[in-house]
Amino acid sequence: MLYSSVHQFSRNFLKVFTLVLISLMIVLIYGCIQNRSKDFIKLDAPLRDVLPKITLVVPEEESKDGKPLEITVGSTFSGEGEYTVGAGETHKFTYTFYKKHVVEANKYIFVVVSYNWGGTGTFYYLTAVEKTTFKGAQAFLLGDRVEIKKVYMFKPYRGDYVTVNYKGRESGTSMSEKPDKAIEQHFTIHQGKLMDVKFVDEK
Repeated sequence: MLYSSVHQFSRNFLKVFTLVLISLMIVLIYGCIQNRSKDFIKLDAPLRDVLPKITLVVPEEESKDGKPLEITVGSTFSGEGEYTVGAGETHKFTYTFYKKHVVEANKYIFVVVSYNWGGTGTFYYLTAVEKTTFKGAQAFLLGDRVEIKKVYMFKPYRGDYVTVNYKGRESGTSMSEKPDKAIEQHFTIHQGKLMDVKFVDEK
């Protein structure tokens, strides 16, 4: 009698567990489908193959001919270039494209890129790359010599929203100090510009 009761309980428990597991799988699959809405642009190649082909528009700098300065990421994901200062004078700079901090969203690929203009500072930018052109023309300055922790999809929203977790410094702190302030910022593309979500919400 006891054996029969235990056996029946086990069978019922297994059925319930199986149903719960199936329900969870359906929710997860549905969530993925929802995140990849009708606006999702599918790449023609795996993301890892696309990254070296991306063209970065270097923030606030110009080429020798006075046009926006552009560089191709390349297979090493780092390199150097030249920017113009004053009347045709050029200076060298270095850049690093952080492939470990890449997020593919609907219409954009979000990535962190750092630039060093030849001084002691290294400036980190969140960059939005258009999936149709592979051009990163939108960049948001995160700070000088900050420490990037994680870049990931911003869960409350669908589409081109991303969150960046990093360590910065309190206002007024010397740049020589190690960054120790935990910062979390949410970004999106609003009217063609990469913006902090809190400023979009205020509009």
